[in-house]
Amino acid sequence: MNDGTIRPARTPWAMAVLGSLVGSGLVLLLMIWARSALQIRTLPERLMETFLLVIPPDQFEAAIEKYGPMAKDFALIGAYLVMFLALFAIGLFAARRLRPVGLLVLGLALWLVAVAVIIPITGGGVFATGLLLQSPILINAIYLGIGLMYASSLVAVQVLAVIGPQPAQRTEPSVPGTRRAFISGLAGSAAALLVTIWFGRSAGKVSSALPEASLPSTDVPSPPAATPGASAAPGAPAATGGTSAATGGASAAAAAPSPTANPYPEPPAARALPRDKDGALLAVNRPRGELQAAVTPNADFYTVTKNAGGDPRLAARDWRLIVDGAVIKPLQIDYLTLRKLPQVKFYKTLECISNLTAKCELTAFGCDLLSTAEWTGARLMDVINLAGGLKPGVVAIAAIGADEFSSALPAEVASDPNVLLAYEMNGSILPREHGFPVRAIIPGRYGVKNAKWIVNLKSMTQPYVDWYGQRNWSQTAIVRTMSRIDLPLNGATVPAGATRIAGVAYAGDRGVAKVEVSTDGGKNWQAASFVEPPLAKDTFVRWQGTFQIAAGQSASLVARATDGTGQLQPQTFNLPQPNGGSGWDSVEVKTVAA
Repeated sequence: MNDGTIRPARTPWAMAVLGSLVGSGLVLLLMIWARSALQIRTLPERLMETFLLVIPPDQFEAAIEKYGPMAKDFALIGAYLVMFLALFAIGLFAARRLRPVGLLVLGLALWLVAVAVIIPITGGGVFATGLLLQSPILINAIYLGIGLMYASSLVAVQVLAVIGPQPAQRTEPSVPGTRRAFISGLAGSAAALLVTIWFGRSAGKVSSALPEASLPSTDVPSPPAATPGASAAPGAPAATGGTSAATGGASAAAAAPSPTANPYPEPPAARALPRDKDGALLAVNRPRGELQAAVTPNADFYTVTKNAGGDPRLAARDWRLIVDGAVIKPLQIDYLTLRKLPQVKFYKTLECISNLTAKCELTAFGCDLLSTAEWTGARLMDVINLAGGLKPGVVAIAAIGADEFSSALPAEVASDPNVLLAYEMNGSILPREHGFPVRAIIPGRYGVKNAKWIVNLKSMTQPYVDWYGQRNWSQTAIVRTMSRIDLPLNGATVPAGATRIAGVAYAGDRGVAKVEVSTDGGKNWQAASFVEPPLAKDTFVRWQGTFQIAAGQSASLVARATDGTGQLQPQTFNLPQPNGGSGWDSVEVKTVAA
């Protein structure tokens, strides 16, 4: 029954569906473009990392057990799908119910939700003011443009809907009014795009108003050639010394660059890594059935990253290290100034906290998240001293990466000469996948504490829970003693008689005192010998021995290590989460019957 009231006609369902599909798809595509071109992490990527903080560990483990590695892919796809469906439902309702001006207000509301809700709760600060790597103006311009493009898609279908024949009772939206709203939305999107292009020039640059650190004028050590996979040879003169500092802030072999040389190095192209929603985790590249090399070439070094959408792409010229928090003189240090500080080199092993020490067959990476390199850089203590030292009451130093990763280090690292801010690896510029321009090297700690792509050192007077700590991993990440059998392989058929057994053992900066092997499943033990002296205290050792096996027999080989304090490696098998793996590695071998 008609009561005489003139009502606005609604957008037809088909047109509303079309506008919602286009608008929702544009939102995701523009976020993915911003991630690729400007290194701005997408909202689904942010929300997924935050979601892992609240999901019960047993449910997470159940998903991993049920779906295996695909659980990670499903999670990321799910995050994008949920956002798409939410935007589609909102758009469908709005296109049918709201007038054009209301749709533009909706676009502004989506921008506010992104920069005042989602980004703050995922660690980026209100209106993206907590991000060091991107200008807040750039972030806000992008999400404002995305919101207005979404709204413009919905207004566009209203334009199409009102162009056709008009019902008698239909008085609005009018064609001119709807077109004006559509043009306004596009104009706002274009303006946001221009702001994005202008401020996008600063993408990848660290921004701070702090004063620049300065040193007395000295020659800057020449960056080495960016040779992919370069490696110091095992047994080099500095290998057994552990640490060597050059006099006057430069290596004795280093020469001042020529006036025409570019002092800002460019590392090799980053390795292509298979990634899932948790990033990438790639074991050391070594031939199976052979003893791992004492020093791992850069191209073969194990690689772990949390970044599903790609790692930071930083330039040495634009990089700054912000040193703030509870320090006497907060400041920022550029790349060349860091290289002018006394240069230190030493060998150190890195081990991922996810590494298994036994039952290596349980995962694709097994017990192979372990590599050794020679690291070159500046001492952290020298950097802290540039800032006047720590204020009283500091309990932690947060090392924060350009990817928003953070690592909490105890305040004692500020006076530890073995804590390094490394800019070279095995005599070459630090590779991008290993943290170029600068990463932390911390003695005795798993890789989770050795932050990459560092842009901020923040001293804290209150306890600080870092990125992995928020996900219920170990707060201290002290390396647990491990040993691994590299040869013979599990299930191998070996010749009768004397057969070689060899592998590696690691105990962080406690060092490895001895390695023992058993050929009868752990009932009896014999000492193994070291293949060569350890390159440094905080490196793995390579060990070897022999065992006798008769024709037609089998043997259960087991290895265990004792650290430098006399503590035996734990026998009980445990998965890595949350404190690192434990257990004695074992393999089964047999001979051909006589």
